[in-house]
Amino acid sequence: MEKLKKYEIKTVENGWTRLENYRYGYVVAIKEFQGICVNITNFSSHSLHNYSIADLEKDNGDWSYIFDEKLLERVDGEDNLKNVLPKYHLTDEEIAEVISYDFDDEDSESYNLQVQRIRAHMENE
Repeated sequence: MEKLKKYEIKTVENGWTRLENYRYGYVVAIKEFQGICVNITNFSSHSLHNYSIADLEKDNGDWSYIFDEKLLERVDGEDNLKNVLPKYHLTDEEIAEVISYDFDDEDSESYNLQVQRIRAHMENE
């Protein structure tokens, strides 16, 4: 499997770690709440994990750790996600934060610098 890190853009803001595969447009946002990590994606497949944000560094570049390690539950769709989150003791405010996450938030200097690096790499392939 192709290494996703080659095209990965990573930003951290307000406790959210946002990983984007620039080439394919996949985005996953991860934040720790109540001792679990909530992973939400821009393609309706979400998951909850019993690892910490610091554990994300254990991923080998293909996002398998991020999506599969210490899996508590997979959830399809926003409505199902809203129904599952209270089971893990998220407050109404935290649930609202998860549901309202903006996957299109690409307005940072760090994001733009990483895009430039990836574009240059893609041009040289």
